[in-house]
Amino acid sequence: MRLEITILLVVILSIIKVNGQENCSSLGVWLWYIENTSYDTHEDLAAKVSQIGANRIYIKVGDGTIDSTFWPELVNDTIVDTYKKYGLEVWAWSYNYPNNEHKQAEVLSRAARSGFEGFVVDVEVEFDGLTDQLSSLMSAFYDARNQVIEEDIMEEMPLYVTTWGNPLDHDFSISSMDDYVDAYMPQTYVENWGSSFIDNLEYWISVGNEEYLDLGATKPIHHILSTEKGIITFDEINDFILASGAETSIWRIPGGDVPESIWDIWSEVDFDINFCTQVQSEEVIKSILINNYATEVIQLNPQDHDLAVMNILGHKFDKIEKYNTTLDVSEYPSGLYFIINPEISNVNVESFVITK
Repeated sequence: MRLEITILLVVILSIIKVNGQENCSSLGVWLWYIENTSYDTHEDLAAKVSQIGANRIYIKVGDGTIDSTFWPELVNDTIVDTYKKYGLEVWAWSYNYPNNEHKQAEVLSRAARSGFEGFVVDVEVEFDGLTDQLSSLMSAFYDARNQVIEEDIMEEMPLYVTTWGNPLDHDFSISSMDDYVDAYMPQTYVENWGSSFIDNLEYWISVGNEEYLDLGATKPIHHILSTEKGIITFDEINDFILASGAETSIWRIPGGDVPESIWDIWSEVDFDINFCTQVQSEEVIKSILINNYATEVIQLNPQDHDLAVMNILGHKFDKIEKYNTTLDVSEYPSGLYFIINPEISNVNVESFVITK
């Protein structure tokens, strides 16, 4: 029960935080390295990314160590300022390996000094089944982030982690990272997985969320979508974003083996989705009645309008017709839920907990 309540609090706080952002969206795109694109300068690329409407860019700055020759973006604050000039949030990311964790975490420290606004730790196949090594790496990054804040280099430095969209299949220890990260970014690459996954985007995003929660995640979850093959349409990308939320991102900027035609698809994507409005229309819950346990049926006061049930991930889970006085929850899975009025902002009609 304590874990479920913690998860709920985290999700609600993350929704409220997004609701407070000026543009209510931090939809982003990922850059591997600029030499792999058709753009000669970061100025030109920044202009293009801004033109399509993206709000955030994730720039690779390291691969297992500090190497400013291969990744000059790490130490060049002019590059960061260039993207900021075009109105973009500028985050850094690095690919990482077991051992040598403190040296790898120095990349975050240097990125903060260059003005990057957040950092993503990419951990993949090298950490499959390696719980202790993964925990040591994330602890080192956590300490590095805290140090740059203590030294007033940055007022804040969000620390995210990205890995498999299906961590259970990789024996990946989500729980060993949870104390150290601010959010997860699953690589939910439905385009690579097959057409049946593309046809059921909201379902597979939900499955991914539940898998992360089952493995010990208590922090917000922001999915990454791959469009490298050019199979998924802009309408499907929009559907993915709506299901995933305000910090959804897309891998990766076209170039090399990623067709330039991907830009045309991205240009049709609705990067301007206003998640403040969306969240308000589904209710930002600001009070939680954690002692209201439900088993089979909930008694309701009659309402002259429809209500909705929202689950802990902020998704509508069920509908209650107006004037109904009971809600059958006997088939609901364990978790925390809210009964909300979808038509009036900030109205939480009821909250309840299911335990089985």
